[in-house]
Amino acid sequence: MKIFQRLITCSSLYVLFVLIVACPSRGSSQESYMTGPNSDSYEGIPQGKVSKHQWKSKIYPNTIRDYYLYVPSQYNPADASALMVFQDGHAYVDVQGQFKVPIVFDNLIAQGEMPVTIGLFINPGHDLDAGKVDNPWKSSNRSLEYDTVSDTYGKFLLEEMIPEIKKSFNISEDPKLRAIAGMSSGGICAFSAAWFYPEAFHKVLSHIGSFTDIRGGHNYPSMIRKQDHKDIKVFLQDGSNDLNNQYGDWWLANLQMESALKYKGYDFKLEKGSGGHNGLHGGAILPESLSWLWSDVVPKRIESNVYRFPGTLADSVMIQGETMHFDKMELKTVQLSNSSDGRNLFNSNQEQILIIKEGDVQVKVNSRTEALGKNSVIVIMPGDNAFVKSLSPSSTYYTMIYKSKGNMDVRRARKSGGSTLINFEELKFKEHDKGGIRNFFHRSTAMCPYYEMHVTTLKSGIKSHEPHTHYATEVVLVISGQTEMEIGNGVFRAQEGDLYFLPSNVPHAIKNIGSGPCEYFAFQWN
Repeated sequence: MKIFQRLITCSSLYVLFVLIVACPSRGSSQESYMTGPNSDSYEGIPQGKVSKHQWKSKIYPNTIRDYYLYVPSQYNPADASALMVFQDGHAYVDVQGQFKVPIVFDNLIAQGEMPVTIGLFINPGHDLDAGKVDNPWKSSNRSLEYDTVSDTYGKFLLEEMIPEIKKSFNISEDPKLRAIAGMSSGGICAFSAAWFYPEAFHKVLSHIGSFTDIRGGHNYPSMIRKQDHKDIKVFLQDGSNDLNNQYGDWWLANLQMESALKYKGYDFKLEKGSGGHNGLHGGAILPESLSWLWSDVVPKRIESNVYRFPGTLADSVMIQGETMHFDKMELKTVQLSNSSDGRNLFNSNQEQILIIKEGDVQVKVNSRTEALGKNSVIVIMPGDNAFVKSLSPSSTYYTMIYKSKGNMDVRRARKSGGSTLINFEELKFKEHDKGGIRNFFHRSTAMCPYYEMHVTTLKSGIKSHEPHTHYATEVVLVISGQTEMEIGNGVFRAQEGDLYFLPSNVPHAIKNIGSGPCEYFAFQWN
């Protein structure tokens, strides 16, 4: 049975005590936790670099420790970077371990789910006179540094470790761009650093935190209740099968932390599971934990999700907001009848695309007029005159209107064909082993250097591909059938009329879960 071994310094003597990693069952089975696609590496995602260093401390005299630095590919010395500090750094920095933090950082930074962040992974100190240990869990100073409820460890970070890395890197002084994390004793250590130095660390991530009676950590719930509110944001994770021994009940201790933080009005979250004293659950949810923790300092963008076709005949907005490449975007459904006057589609500074869902329409763009049916597409450049009316008793179309974060390039749009009307019935179907494809366009527009659209037919039970990523943002609009999509670490289902929104660099894969073929539009841009 695996164990954690921790050495406690007490009256200058080391006392060894053992914590069982998988504690006895309390009558509930443990869930099986596995990392998801956001913990995997992908071609095309910028990869940060990890380097290993060593440090001799003065605040913890006669100790030495290894530490690791992760520097993201996007780091620019001209811009102050965010910083996240991990205790038991060897466990978090290991890309073959339970957390795989460098890989998760690569993915989330590329997705815009967290800022450009330097990772500082620190091992606990070990007495130079105590002889070498075979792994950092047994470092002589681990409990003294991590479990002690005081400002000493935070002082060590602020006066030794952070100044050292600031010699080489531009680190932000904004506490909201500083986070600190750890597991078990490292979890309470992370909380202590922020508790005593909220002006330096705003964000706390605690996995299976030891808020128990080891060196006074069981006092935190009452301290939180009685002391003034501190400007910190806290994510806790624990499982109902965590440790229960002479030092306390870890599960109960984290529930008491939850209650105290809630009572005092903190911005916090406790992710509850059924796991034991290990990093399996925390590692499985690490991407979501980090996204929540950093959500207050990154742009609020349209989230990856499935968006349902509205159950009303009125015009309805399905998605709206900012994306990686668009300042603003709105995708909605429009209902027309042949008794109406139709719709004027002119827009001087935004681009738009129409996809006919049902019925026949007549479209006029500048001097060209054409009748188009179901699944036909119209791309309208800014400033072009356009008009649509229904030829059927009723017609429905999707329209996406958007404005790029880059400059509008009308000349580029004209070179690539300008406004375009595409009749679905005229497109060639190319069959392949998974189904088939109809290609609409692969081009540039006034707003998009890259813009591509196709319709895929997928056979029953077939997965299009394993999760993959691309810089382009994508919308997948289901024409027919039952589908399931992996997006990041989530799994979503959609049917006719629904759409999936896939932000830039988010891993995704679609599968046909129906009994017959399914069809869907896929269009992407950057």
